[in-house]
Amino acid sequence: MPNVANCKKCGTLFLQTSKRDICDKCFEEQNKLVNEINSYVINANEPTIFLDDLLKKFNLKIDEFESLYLAGKFVKVSQKVTMKCAKCGNIVPIANKTNMLCSACAKKLQNEI
Repeated sequence: MPNVANCKKCGTLFLQTSKRDICDKCFEEQNKLVNEINSYVINANEPTIFLDDLLKKFNLKIDEFESLYLAGKFVKVSQKVTMKCAKCGNIVPIANKTNMLCSACAKKLQNEI
């Protein structure tokens, strides 16, 4: 059953016909951004692209990127985009991380708990 909801991004009222929490306009803009990012990463000459550089280039916040990543929007490029582990500082592909930690640090942390 459709509900009226406020768009999480722009605040506009919209008819919510799915589990999506953004309006059609913001959804289209989001899909365009995802396509631009995927195209940029795939066509880049560099073997890897640092996540911080990607965020700056596309004016994204880390939580926005994380949300899109967790929604499966960057599967094609997840091995090419890298980040620093928050604990050890090693550079790892975003596909091999748990939150902001590399797999090894995440395992160590889990064992300490």
